[in-house]
Amino acid sequence: MAENHSISICIITKDESSLLKQCLERLKPHAQCGGHEILVVDTGSRDDTIEMCKAYTESVYEFPWINDFSAARNFAAEHAVNDWILCIDSDEFITSWNEQDLQNRISKHEKAIGGFSLLCACGTKANRYDSNAKVYRLYNRKHFHFERPIHEQLEPFSPELGHPCFMLDIKADHFSYSGSPEELMAKSKRNIRLLKEEHRKNPHDPYLLFQLGQSYYMIEDFETALYYYDLGLAEDVDPRLDYINTMVVSYGYTLLNLKQFKKALDLEGVYDTFGNRADFVFLMGMIYLNNGFFEDAVAQFKKATTFDTAEVVGANSFRAWHNLGVIYECSGYKDKAIQYYKKCGDFAPSMERLRALTS
Repeated sequence: MAENHSISICIITKDESSLLKQCLERLKPHAQCGGHEILVVDTGSRDDTIEMCKAYTESVYEFPWINDFSAARNFAAEHAVNDWILCIDSDEFITSWNEQDLQNRISKHEKAIGGFSLLCACGTKANRYDSNAKVYRLYNRKHFHFERPIHEQLEPFSPELGHPCFMLDIKADHFSYSGSPEELMAKSKRNIRLLKEEHRKNPHDPYLLFQLGQSYYMIEDFETALYYYDLGLAEDVDPRLDYINTMVVSYGYTLLNLKQFKKALDLEGVYDTFGNRADFVFLMGMIYLNNGFFEDAVAQFKKATTFDTAEVVGANSFRAWHNLGVIYECSGYKDKAIQYYKKCGDFAPSMERLRALTS
């Protein structure tokens, strides 16, 4: 019989009692089923977090906040019962968990990092969209630990081990970036402050530059976001990395937001490198659309729908179909526009256009 691997599910939190309670409610049945530990580290809450957590686990610890997420995560791992650690945030709600797959993967990948799928709600209520992400947070504490004070990453104790990864059949929803404009501003300012401290120490780290760009993009300071994206992409980067692909796409949308439409066309020069992903292809459709190149835009939106996956939900389906509908409607092809709007299901902008065209 195969060995059962118990894991410690570690959460660091502060003043998020309501969200954390929902997180723990989703986690508890999976932890009980697999015989896994739930461990919570509180970094200075002033609400009822600590007392609330005790209803779900005996493993509740306090750690003074020192502006370092890695330090808090490593503290949690040090106090865990098990060597295998899975980090979950208090604003992440498990939606599916395959225990057998988890056990099989751990048995085959002792010296690798496990990832799971995270559906992120982004933007404000008026401009909300969902984004798919892969986060790598399952690891054996004998071989890995967290580094970087913010946007922390797992690193091996022995550099020769590298960063081998595998994906788990686990899915979760994430709600950190779907708050009010005030909440998003506060979170971004905190992140920017910590990232700038790190940037002063490592001015040529493309990952830090990417995260600074993302933080400024989130608060719609597009000029500053562009500055950091330019710096990041000027470094020697590996285009195979997910975050580099995301940075290129974010750079393109930043130019569109700044109405630098002609400059955005320069991304044609990297099409061969990044055109194997739906999000980049969809972006090129938007760039052509904003430059009035409608035939090229149609070709890109149609191509985007041929991909099985996309980071932004709908970039390979309803968002592309909607833009095709818009182009055909503006070009006088009403029937074609209706055809594409109907493909978009309950996507609100498409439903609005359908009502206008069929009433």
